[in-house]
Amino acid sequence: MRYIWAITIPAFLCALFLGQETKDNDSLRHYADKMGFLVGSVIQGKFFQQDPPYRSVLGKEFNLGISIVLMRQTQPDRGRFNFSGMDRDREFAKAHNMKLFGQALVYRNDNSPDWLRFQSGQCGGWSARDLDGILKEHIETVVRHGGDTFYGWEVVNEPLDRGNNGCWSRVLGNEQVIANAFRYAREASPQGVLLLNETFGRDGVDKGKVDEFFDLITKLKGQGVPVDAAGIEMHLEAQKLPPNYVDQFKYFLSAARKAGVEAHVTEMDVYQGPAGAFPDAFAKQKEIFYNIAKTCLQDSNCKEFSVWGVGDRNAWHPAGGLSDTAPLLFDENYGKKPAYFGVLQALKEGR
Repeated sequence: MRYIWAITIPAFLCALFLGQETKDNDSLRHYADKMGFLVGSVIQGKFFQQDPPYRSVLGKEFNLGISIVLMRQTQPDRGRFNFSGMDRDREFAKAHNMKLFGQALVYRNDNSPDWLRFQSGQCGGWSARDLDGILKEHIETVVRHGGDTFYGWEVVNEPLDRGNNGCWSRVLGNEQVIANAFRYAREASPQGVLLLNETFGRDGVDKGKVDEFFDLITKLKGQGVPVDAAGIEMHLEAQKLPPNYVDQFKYFLSAARKAGVEAHVTEMDVYQGPAGAFPDAFAKQKEIFYNIAKTCLQDSNCKEFSVWGVGDRNAWHPAGGLSDTAPLLFDENYGKKPAYFGVLQALKEGR
């Protein structure tokens, strides 16, 4: 059954029902700001433009916005850049004293513009030299346009899935395209945090994949590639999580520290499970959000906790085809869910 009671019950009664004390200045960012910690959400252009409550919650609750800078959007035609989305996000961030993080400079074929012809069998017929020149021009142009408002950049997304980086990897080589992309991003942003991002499963954190990911980071750093941070996606399904899912997350955090890079939770949402999976599905969802946020906060090397959307009407999740998916901190009317109070509690408890 979908979570609907917060839609009809006034917010202060919801808080009382949940046993939470509310204050006028209570917000996720209020407590995150005190610690210099980043609590963020992806900025979804459709909802940002059409839904004023979306913008209100985004500006009040988060001190970090994830701005989508995929190549299909920022360079729709060769040599013609479209920065309207970035500029919109930058204006909003400045007005609300938020930082921005660009996501993602290099990703799979279907996030590349048509003019690259990556959907063709021969990857558009590009030579390695020409494609590397395109990569360099694109990254340096986008990153320089972002300027100081952009705190950092997700340089490459999901590098362990060879299909994700597609033609970039096939033409240039998987490690080479990652190395070059990070070097070009560093040239354009000497102080920005440069992040390599990966997903590790819906049913916890796959230890073998964590090992492979940090082996790659260690190898790249050994070659002088400026990887500053490791990102972990956590698109979780509550009914699939093992009892030791927190320990699995701690394994990722430990590996990041050993590799000498920051850890960032870049994309989190939690499918609450099918009907009957738990006595109280949204209490379970709250528990999971609290445990991950608290575990991140307990590690001083974990710098960010970001969710992949504001309210359930904005949700994206691998289980999104299910009619009962409600994976975020706010409901479809932007009412605060139990999960919100789980993250708020973790932030109140601090580091």
